[in-house]
Order: sequence, then structure tokens, then C-alpha cells
Amino acid sequence: MITGGLGVSGNINLGGTLNAVSKSFLIDHPTKPGYKLQYGSLEGPENGVYVRGKLIGSDTIELPDYWTGLVDEETITVTLTPIGQTPVLHSVASTSISEVKVSSTDEINCYYIVYAERKDTNKLVVEFEEI
Repeated sequence: MITGGLGVSGNINLGGTLNAVSKSFLIDHPTKPGYKLQYGSLEGPENGVYVRGKLIGSDTIELPDYWTGLVDEETITVTLTPIGQTPVLHSVASTSISEVKVSSTDEINCYYIVYAERKDTNKLVVEFEEI
């Protein structure tokens, strides 16, 4: 059972920083009427964003056009996971603010996750002494 909380509903707009020990949200359960799912937010030492998907028969992952104003191009990292039982090596040939080029020893068939750090916010100070 989930307890506590303020019971606030509707939109909340905050024009600053929200600090919390943990961050989670509730959504309606998609297959069990009357139930909820509680999901937590991914945490790390940055304000990061990601896109993920599947790449089949192409060597180019197209990044969202809004990334040009949102992310620091120098922080882009990519994870590729080949699909299938035959060992195939997929690798990142190049990255830019608009796309990721993939090379492979065979036909490209993989899942991908592309991460980057936001440039529209200050970098997080991860470790500091409390005053």
C-alpha cells in the first residue's frame, strides 16, 4: 500500500530546482483495473536524456531535431545490442547532433539507446559539503 503525499492534482509548474530524496510517479495499471503502477525516476550524475529504438537494414540512427537545442553534442554516447543468434559486431562509426552512423560486420539489426547530457540547464554538482 502506498501512503503519504500531498494529494495535489492538476498541473504544477516550477521555475526552479526541486530537490527530493526519491522521485516516483503513479500511473493507472494497464491490465489490472483498480490498480496503480509506481515507477521511479532514473538517477545519475547528470541531467540526461535518451532515445531508444530498433535499427534494421540502415546504418543511420536519426536523432530528434529538438536535440540541437537540448543536448551537448560532446556528451552523446550510444549502446548497440545485436538482435539474433549469430554473433555480429555493430559499432558506432560517428556521432553528430542529428544522427549516429553505425558500421557492422553483417547486415545491421540491433536495438539502440542514445544518451546525452542536457545543455539548457546547469551541470549537477554531484558531491558537496552541506553548509
